Amino acid sequence: MSSPADLALFFLQKLACILSAVGSLMIISQVTRSQFNRKKTQQRLMLAISIIDFQTSIVWIFTPLFMPAYSGYPWAVGNRASCDAQGFLVQFSSAGFLYMCCLQFMYLLMIKYGWKEREITKLEKWFHIIPNAFGIVTATTALVLKQYNAANWDCWIAPLPADCTSSYEVNKGNTELTETDCIRGDMANIFRWAFFFAPLWASILFCIVTMIVVHRTMKKSELNFQKKYRFSQNSGKRKVSDEVKKQSIRYSLAFFIVWTFPTLARIVQFFQEVHPVLVVLSGTTIGLQGFFNALIYFRPRYAKCVKYDRWYNKVWALVHSTIFFCCYNDDYTKDSVDYVGRTSVNTEQTSMSMTAKSMGSQHIVGYPEGKDEEKREEKDDEWHSNGEEGDATTKVKWASETQG
Repeated sequence: MSSPADLALFFLQKLACILSAVGSLMIISQVTRSQFNRKKTQQRLMLAISIIDFQTSIVWIFTPLFMPAYSGYPWAVGNRASCDAQGFLVQFSSAGFLYMCCLQFMYLLMIKYGWKEREITKLEKWFHIIPNAFGIVTATTALVLKQYNAANWDCWIAPLPADCTSSYEVNKGNTELTETDCIRGDMANIFRWAFFFAPLWASILFCIVTMIVVHRTMKKSELNFQKKYRFSQNSGKRKVSDEVKKQSIRYSLAFFIVWTFPTLARIVQFFQEVHPVLVVLSGTTIGLQGFFNALIYFRPRYAKCVKYDRWYNKVWALVHSTIFFCCYNDDYTKDSVDYVGRTSVNTEQTSMSMTAKSMGSQHIVGYPEGKDEEKREEKDDEWHSNGEEGDATTKVKWASETQG
């Protein structure tokens, strides 16, 4: 009979993973269906992160199919092979937090050192090779060493039986045993930290340092900007630049929140049995990464959507246009349609947006073309690094800046 804590963990984690899967799928759709987004390194990194989050969320939603029937997990019907499969996929998800490091490193290069898209693209292959190599190598090693067993809420690196004495403890002389009594998962605690939690918190530390550097850069550049452009028309440009930096900080904070309780649970586990409440909090928050990423990713789009007044209509429009796009008339993923509604509280903004729609790819005075195409790309980088898109809108912004 499952305890109340086990049932709470079961249902809350499934809810969190469903939200995460939907959020990740929305980002996947938004990136893959936009030619503009597919050209951007930041968008491709978000695509990779979202694919990993989606895969992990689906695996956790269907945990009863993977967990062995003898594990005591609610409605478990799996076996040893299915447990190994889930353990492999969960361990491979460690590539996700390394991808987050790559994303923050990219933001650091752009914000602190002024790198452009074409410069970052040269490093992008390493942004994909390192996380995937780490995920595959550690997941395969743990599989070969028979480390995957039933843990608290999934199959992952764990000892079997749960209270067995590892060979490490035997060698230290802390027991009367002459050899380990672990059937599988010998030295599981060491592998947990070596393959997952140590790299995870190194990644979190890296993201925190990056966040501090970005914040200090924001403060410094804000003071310089106020001195230089106090009476100019560049406030819009500054606002978008600040939004890029804030996006970097938001992703770091979400990453930190998701992994706080799971890490606390592992630390407590070294000294005593983990309290059921902490287990429930860990299992719930660990499945929310994709949901938080979607909130951050679509925040600019939500804020600029003027077609609907009520928040739930805006949210449904975003979900509808990204997941159920086959039966949605107003395609919000098209650059020329983004943020444009039938009515707007800002007449000037609507007028500019409608101008972009009507002129399409035609020449707009002040917008660089031909030999200045590289400048246009730099403007695209500056305005859209934070997850926004829209070449037509970029043209209008450029025209409004150059013409005052």
